[in-house]
Amino acid sequence: MALRLAYRLMWVTLVVALVGCGRAAEEALPPVEPTAEIVAGPGDGGPPDVDNDAPAGQCENTANILSRVDRAPTALLRAVALDNRVGNHDGDGILGVRFSIIGDNLAYTKLEEDAPYCIFGSNEPDCGTWPRDADGRYTWGVAGPVVQPGLYHVFVEVFGSQPDSATGQDSCDWSFAMEVVSGQ
Repeated sequence: MALRLAYRLMWVTLVVALVGCGRAAEEALPPVEPTAEIVAGPGDGGPPDVDNDAPAGQCENTANILSRVDRAPTALLRAVALDNRVGNHDGDGILGVRFSIIGDNLAYTKLEEDAPYCIFGSNEPDCGTWPRDADGRYTWGVAGPVVQPGLYHVFVEVFGSQPDSATGQDSCDWSFAMEVVSGQ
């Protein structure tokens, strides 16, 4: 129990540190677009209850490859990413974004090559809805495992079409923790 609490505190500290970094880069990203609460099809009235999922993290120490996470209420989250040398719109100068979620008996990965970069796919501006199985249970991706309560780690990798002028790398990555407090 104490180890789990210490682990959660470590992740909260990491998230706070990441949020504090790169405020200037954050200002260069397009504004967050509000999303409407939409029920994701038949079922219990909404997607799983997720805590610690506020937009978090940015590419650290990058001058040109910029990104952040926005909440997508019916589809968990999406990334906004751009290279400011190419343009100021989501996807400008970006080859793709890879999302990975790691948790108990789960290793979900989704590579998105077109904006909007949605964790479950979809090119809808609001990222569509969280996938469900034939029984109406929420899943990690189409035909993926059923969502279970627990602590998960989200990793986001952004791939630019050219190296960043500050780091010399054509990608950047960051991560944060989230907890699913109710499944289906």
